[in-house]
Amino acid sequence: MIIPTLVVMAVLAAAPQNQDKAEVALKAAMDKEVLDGNLKAAIEQYRKIVATYRGNRSVAARALLQLGQCHEKQGDTEARKAYDQLVREYGDQKEPVATARTRLAALGQAGGISHPSGITLRKVWAISGDLIGSPSPDGRYHSFVDWETGDLAVRDLATGQNRRLTNTATGRNYEEGAEYSVISGDGRQIAYAWHHKWQDYELRVIGMDGSNPRTVYRDKEFGDELEPLQWTADGKQILTALWRREPKEARIALIPAAGGPARILPTRAKSPWDPSLSPDGRFLVYGVRKADRRDSDLFLLSLDDGQEVPLVQSPAHDSKPVWTPDGKKVLFVSDRTGTWGFWTIDVVDGKPQGVPQLVKDGVTAVGGVIRPNGFTRQGAFYYSTNTSITDVYVTELDPVEGRMLRQPAPAAPRFVGSNSAPSWSPDGRRLAYYRGTYWNEPSTLVILSVETGEVRDIPVKLKQSPAPVIWHPDGRSVLVRTIRPDVLTNYWVDLQTGDHRIFRSFPMPPPGGGDISPDGKTLFHFTGGEPKLRGGVISCDIQTGQEREIARVPELAGGGFPVLKVSPDSKVLALRVTVDGNKWTAIRLAPVAGGEWRELCRFPKSETDGSWQIAWTPDGRNLLIVRRTGKDGMPELWRIPIAGGEPQRTGLSMEGMRPVSFHPDGRRIAFESGSRGNKTNELWVLENFLGAAESKAVSGAK
Repeated sequence: MIIPTLVVMAVLAAAPQNQDKAEVALKAAMDKEVLDGNLKAAIEQYRKIVATYRGNRSVAARALLQLGQCHEKQGDTEARKAYDQLVREYGDQKEPVATARTRLAALGQAGGISHPSGITLRKVWAISGDLIGSPSPDGRYHSFVDWETGDLAVRDLATGQNRRLTNTATGRNYEEGAEYSVISGDGRQIAYAWHHKWQDYELRVIGMDGSNPRTVYRDKEFGDELEPLQWTADGKQILTALWRREPKEARIALIPAAGGPARILPTRAKSPWDPSLSPDGRFLVYGVRKADRRDSDLFLLSLDDGQEVPLVQSPAHDSKPVWTPDGKKVLFVSDRTGTWGFWTIDVVDGKPQGVPQLVKDGVTAVGGVIRPNGFTRQGAFYYSTNTSITDVYVTELDPVEGRMLRQPAPAAPRFVGSNSAPSWSPDGRRLAYYRGTYWNEPSTLVILSVETGEVRDIPVKLKQSPAPVIWHPDGRSVLVRTIRPDVLTNYWVDLQTGDHRIFRSFPMPPPGGGDISPDGKTLFHFTGGEPKLRGGVISCDIQTGQEREIARVPELAGGGFPVLKVSPDSKVLALRVTVDGNKWTAIRLAPVAGGEWRELCRFPKSETDGSWQIAWTPDGRNLLIVRRTGKDGMPELWRIPIAGGEPQRTGLSMEGMRPVSFHPDGRRIAFESGSRGNKTNELWVLENFLGAAESKAVSGAK
């Protein structure tokens, strides 16, 4: 795709003021929609943008697209008008127009956004942190984790009052606390996961009033993580997912609510995802990842005879299946129309009937991830969606004074709100970043040409980590990291073909961020795995694979997220590590050839939480680090002189600012900013769609 020269100039070389204003206005409107959840205010802002910046066709088209999506969330007919205007007046804007056409087709298939059948969709609650709980059967309460303390809590959805049920978690360090939870069918008890130092999980049950907390299950072999998913209809057993890291495997079990041995269900898949038990307890539905791990299909298992049959198979990503309360349908999430939506398929006696039917499309914000939370007795379906947004920005720093020279401008010309982890190429002519990268979710590697504005999507069939790619000095390939529960793997990815090959794998816990020398000959990394093996800094010859330990860092044995960066002249290593009982973040330097570490400075760990990267300036005289020092906790970019002296403010401060990548010219920097590090989740409820489906079926029969 070729974008106008004006757009490239705006992004990468001091954009005209009007261009900046349009992009800033669009981002502000998206923040109002996604972060604040104020759809009414966002709609007004999008309308104003379309009216004010008609000459900026890219921004106006994207504003119309967001306007339509806001109207869809509200369930009104104005969505179609916005999409129609986008298609009619902005035909040159290919991506937004293509999405608008898909939405118009979906709205037509669904019978129109007004849903005469009575289907409603409304937002119930927003929270900073994961909404990994469930609604009570009567829809009055919802369980969740109080992320300030790590305790299990419930929210009264009618009054908005929160109440903690446990008071033994360890607070913000999350070393001990609650996670997933599910309320029983009679509304009297909650089953929940409890972890110790992010491992050694156990299943606990507690009364809705906080009484009689007790542990009902603990498993040394499959105790690396567990998730209670559902109570059986008689309230005697809890459907639970169990995981172990090595060898990686998941199991689905029915665990007695009163305590006792688990009954492992005989799924054929080694790692079934998101299982759901039919109301009569006879069938299990779950997702299975495909070979490339980007998409999944759904399968049905009969618990009577162990027979497994495909439920939904398609080129799309079909996941998160849930049985409806009457046991006649399975509701699931799919991206088959181009956006995430809810679909149902009829099931009779453990066999699929007919084809999937669309219930509601476009149910997430930019980069959103859906989590089913459960049904009420009345058939209302609650789900949560992650509304984190993040984008890539470019600005300039004075190479001498280190001060910001101009306001940051968005770099990515498409898919606003879902771009992250930028990295300049060695020659500075290209910028690599990810689109849609949210932890452990599929993503796309994007290469933006600075000179032409061409945007290329690299077909990498990997689930990348949020860390920026590391460019090979020849500019033809990049190093990509993938993180799974048991291993961290580095892949070389060919930028022409998208082909990838394994370079190095490391046992988990994560050994932290490594780096490649500017000449492309040496990889520097940490040792990982068992505590006794951690603490080593390793240099690896990329050509021969030969490794040697060049330093020891005792603090690394405790885990955490240390980071290594090699200087531009390949002579000095910079290390970021937490010290003194996880209270401080220290920056240390050591010769690559080996020698003692020299501590450059240290900061309270609370100032550096959520932004772990460091970066060298191209002249090798300074390091850059992100700190939270103001009363509002807004991240700021600081420069640290290598020769010594006080850290210096650069004047750059934006929400959720993360990795910084320097252009070879020593002036331009690219960085990520947004809400990924402080994510917001919204609780939504889909009502009346079961009754609407029955009415539709009766009408069709007539």
